[in-house]
Amino acid sequence: MDIARRFARVASQRLGPGVELLTGVIMFVTLSGGAATLHAADVGEARGLLERMVRASRSLDYIGTFVYRNGSTMQSMRIIHKAHVEGSRERLVALSGAAREVIREGELVTCILPDDGIVVVAKRQSGALYPSAVFESELTIIDDDIVESYSLSTNGIERVADRKANVIDVMPKDRYRYGYRLAVDHETGLLLKSELLDNDMSALEQIVYTHLDLPESIPDEALEPGVSHVGFTRYEAAAGGRDENDSTGRAQEWTIAWLPPGFEMSDASYGPIQPGRESVDHRVYSDGLASLSIFIEPGFQAADRHEGLSSVGAINAFGRVVDEYQVSVVGEVPGITVEKIATAIVKQ
Repeated sequence: MDIARRFARVASQRLGPGVELLTGVIMFVTLSGGAATLHAADVGEARGLLERMVRASRSLDYIGTFVYRNGSTMQSMRIIHKAHVEGSRERLVALSGAAREVIREGELVTCILPDDGIVVVAKRQSGALYPSAVFESELTIIDDDIVESYSLSTNGIERVADRKANVIDVMPKDRYRYGYRLAVDHETGLLLKSELLDNDMSALEQIVYTHLDLPESIPDEALEPGVSHVGFTRYEAAAGGRDENDSTGRAQEWTIAWLPPGFEMSDASYGPIQPGRESVDHRVYSDGLASLSIFIEPGFQAADRHEGLSSVGAINAFGRVVDEYQVSVVGEVPGITVEKIATAIVKQ
């Protein structure tokens, strides 16, 4: 199994539909004179809509059905989201393809795979504006760092799930990240549609809600798993955060000489990615929208050795071997980004 598929599978077990985010794109227009003031106002409006979207994802109760497309793969999903002052609860159910349920309570994510008899429990990774169509953001505002890396604008109105939606375009200012086009519910601010676009404006990934309900309340029973997982094999992924005694020294052994502007470490852990494997130094970097992971694995099996670029849908991975360590960079960013980062990782 190549490195991209391997880590895509791990990500899908940890984050539900395997999506790191929503999507969108922005068209540049040459402006001059008084038109620049209108452009600034448009940026402010787009920023306000994005901030409203993030707040809505955290504060509203809703039940929805959406279609997720990644490359040639398409799935239909149902999401039940219940807001709470101490942290939201969510249940995601696959309506097509392999049976799967994902339950989230605060930072804890439980993925139930009935066909395989497996339960995977992990801490949700943080750092992205909106890591998927399902999981809410850690942010409440669109900060200046995001605006430094992306251009924001509004792009009219469209109809999604029989609801009026404001379209927001988010275009990268360099070639190291993708663009996003987002359709946000005019009434509530909830994200109804997202597209992840490459530099050729082709949609790599799409999430489209087909139905949305906003009940006055959602009973706790609706957030419980729909399938019994008694007797299933249970895996628990390593929790995020570095142990001062165990991994600080390892972090100092490696230098990452280049990252795209705006990317900063948002999480880190040291532990096995898969049962029975060596512990892996795992670091997550984000610019507030896009995110990527760096994996540094000792003692890897020969069959898992990977060098060069590989892709699964919107996910790109680049691997190289450094002093008998498998170094891999994986993320929903262009291939040039993961390659340039991977080649800039050196052992001290």
